[in-house]
Amino acid sequence: MMEFDFNTVCFLGNSLQKWAISLGIIILTLVFNKLIAKLASKASYKFFKNVAKPQYFEEFSKLFNQPFVNLINVIAIYAACNYLTFPTEWELAQISDFGLRWVLHAIFTIVFIYTITVLFLRVTDFMEYVYHQREDGQMSKDLATFIKELTRVLIYIFSFFAILAKAFEVNITALITSLGIGGLAIALAAQDTLANLIGSFIIYLDKPFQVGELIEVGEIKGTVEKIGFRTTRIRTLDKSLLIVPNKKIIDSNLNNIAQSTQRRVRFVIGLTYQSQSTNILNIIDEIKKAIMDEEPITASEMTVRFLDFDSSSLNLLVIYFVNSNDYNLMVEIKEKINVKIMEIVSRNGCEFAYPSQTIFLNKQN
Repeated sequence: MMEFDFNTVCFLGNSLQKWAISLGIIILTLVFNKLIAKLASKASYKFFKNVAKPQYFEEFSKLFNQPFVNLINVIAIYAACNYLTFPTEWELAQISDFGLRWVLHAIFTIVFIYTITVLFLRVTDFMEYVYHQREDGQMSKDLATFIKELTRVLIYIFSFFAILAKAFEVNITALITSLGIGGLAIALAAQDTLANLIGSFIIYLDKPFQVGELIEVGEIKGTVEKIGFRTTRIRTLDKSLLIVPNKKIIDSNLNNIAQSTQRRVRFVIGLTYQSQSTNILNIIDEIKKAIMDEEPITASEMTVRFLDFDSSSLNLLVIYFVNSNDYNLMVEIKEKINVKIMEIVSRNGCEFAYPSQTIFLNKQN
C-alpha cells in the first residue's frame, strides 16, 4: 500500500503541507480575529489612561475593534501567502523588478499602510470624544474638533508619502527638492486658501464665537453650524446656508449676538404735520410709560424724542433695550409695544404719516 506524503505531493510548486499550513493560518485568523482585536484594544487603552476615564472604554472598543480586525486579517493573509512560493517554472521577476511579485508587494504595502492610517484616524476620533465628554477640560469642544481635523489632514499627508516611499520606492527627499519651484508657484496660487487657514486658527484661538451661537458679520446674520479650515458655515434666519470664507470673517466687524446681554430695538415713527405739539409731547411720555410697563424685560435706559422734520412727516425716534438675547422674546416684546404705540397715537388724535405731497393753491379773483 502506497503511503500518502504531504511533503512530496505538490501543487503549483508548493507541497500540500505548505498549503495546509497557509490555509490554517487564514482559518485560525478568521476564527479568533475578533478575540485578538478585543485584547489589542484593551492593551492599547492603557496608553490613554491619563486622559480617558474607564467608562470611555466602551466607546474606544467601538472605534478600534474593527480596525484591529482588519489589521490582523491583512497580516495573516500576508503571512499565509508569504509562506508559499511561486512555481519556478513561471520564471517570475524578482520583487525588486517590475512584475507580478512587485505588484503584489505594492498592493499589500498600500493595504497595510491604509489599515495603520485608519487606526491613527480612530485615535483622533476618540480624543475628540474624550474632550467633548470632559466638563473640567480647558479645551473647548470646537477647538478639539479643529485639532482633530488638522491632525487628520497631517495623517493623510504622511500616509500618502509613506505609500510613495514604501510601495513605489519613491525618494521623498528628492521629490520635495524637485518641487521647490513648483511648490513656490503653488504657494502663490494658494494665498487665499492660506489666509483662510490662518483665519481658522485665529477664530479658534481668539474665540470670537463658537458653534451654535448667533452672530452678525456685515450683512450676514445667522447661527454658526461649523468652523472649517477654509470656511465657516452659517445658517441664516431664513434657514439658508451660507459658506463664508474665514478671512472675510476676521477682516469684518463681527457682532456676537449670542454673547450680548441685551437686544436693542430702534425705529422711527412718522406723524402727520397736522399733529399738535402738545399731542406729540403726550405721545412721547406715553410711549416711555408703555416701555417701562414691560420691566424687567425692558431696560430703564431708553430714548424717545422728537427727532426731526421730514419732507412728509414729523419723526419721533424710539430706542429701547430688551434684557435678553433671545430673538423670539425681543420680537414678542416689540409687538406688544408697537400695538400700544398705535393706540397711543390714535388716542391723542394724531395719525401716522406716509410718503405724500400736499399742494396748496392760492385762489385768485
